[in-house]
Amino acid sequence: MAPSPISSTSAAAVLPALTQQLHRFFHLMDGRGYDGMLDLFTDDCRWLRQGRWLEGKAAVRDALEARPADTDTRHVLSNAHVAELADGHAVLEACMTAYRYPAADPAAPEATPRTAGPLRLNLVTTMFRRAPGQDWRIAEQRMVPAVEFAGAAR
Repeated sequence: MAPSPISSTSAAAVLPALTQQLHRFFHLMDGRGYDGMLDLFTDDCRWLRQGRWLEGKAAVRDALEARPADTDTRHVLSNAHVAELADGHAVLEACMTAYRYPAADPAAPEATPRTAGPLRLNLVTTMFRRAPGQDWRIAEQRMVPAVEFAGAAR
């Protein structure tokens, strides 16, 4: 059975907070601010990242800390909308374009990095939970590739 439609008024009430949390998530990931990023997850979180499910904050941290230091990534979020909304539960669907490129040279930090183009476009589905008196937290997130771009750095 399909979920009942969400009124635009209800969606509009939570969209800014959910989108802010997701923007913060990607901003922290791009800057390797993993402690702050992990604070955005529930303790029992699940994350489908690069085709693999990560279960719990320890698994998420391990995957993040394994990211190569000689490569940087930037994530651009777009087309976010509230797909589900219930008491203490919301699902935000969005598109995310990832750009990957060689990390800045410490000897020339002012140099602008170059890349052939975006790496991929992912469909991102994020389930948020909110306990009374707390902010929205990521309980589950699925990042599924929708488009792989030719010529981008891998």
